[in-house]
Amino acid sequence: MKKFVFALAIMVSPLMASGQNKQPEVEREIMVNTITQTTMGPKKVVVTGNAELDVEPDQVDVYFVLAEYINNRKEKVLMEPIRKEFLKACADAGIPKDSIRLDGLSGGAYHDFIRKKRKDDPGFMENVTFVLRLGSSKQIDAIAANLNDKAVVNMYIGRRWHSRMEEFKKDLRIKATKAARDKANYMAEAIGEKVSGALLIEDIDAGYPVVLMDKRSVNVAMEASSDGYGGESSLPFQKITIRSDVRAEFELSRVEKGK
Repeated sequence: MKKFVFALAIMVSPLMASGQNKQPEVEREIMVNTITQTTMGPKKVVVTGNAELDVEPDQVDVYFVLAEYINNRKEKVLMEPIRKEFLKACADAGIPKDSIRLDGLSGGAYHDFIRKKRKDDPGFMENVTFVLRLGSSKQIDAIAANLNDKAVVNMYIGRRWHSRMEEFKKDLRIKATKAARDKANYMAEAIGEKVSGALLIEDIDAGYPVVLMDKRSVNVAMEASSDGYGGESSLPFQKITIRSDVRAEFELSRVEKGK
């Protein structure tokens, strides 16, 4: 009889131990679920909004490439008289001096380099690039009418800008934010809820546009005729597209019945 009781005790003990081991696992599972539910935060809707504006630039950098050339008398025309002629054409067109700059190298080291190139290569032709900051395409017409077609070998549009850029960007940010809010409202209404407040508003700013003129605008003044330029520019400055994007998160709440 004693042997039977002993064996029964041995068989029951593992079962009791097994039950005791499972108890903490159940408690841990309940604890994990509770923590997850309390740290999820409020329900929210995440949306984006954007706004765009096309404006005509009032600051445009126009590049003029000047180069030495051989005139009708088979003589080489050097850069110094070409520079003076170009700057006179700018002055006659009413372009202020502070709107004109030389692009690239200048100074003593540059002139030493040019002298060496002339010595090593008698056929060397110097070229320089001037950058003019203009406010309208009409100023190009005024300059181009007095340009020496043989000296100006290229002309193209560079950076385009507007003096009121910051003002435009601010207005677009406001419109983009309102667009995000409107989107959040109708998305919440679609599921029977409402937007109760903003949790986050993020400005996604890709920077201001620095857009180059398309290839059709290269040599605008030089394509008019083989005898020289004598008309108005057929291509005005291309408009700048300014864009603002925002990302927003809004808290959602249930719409109470009867309201």
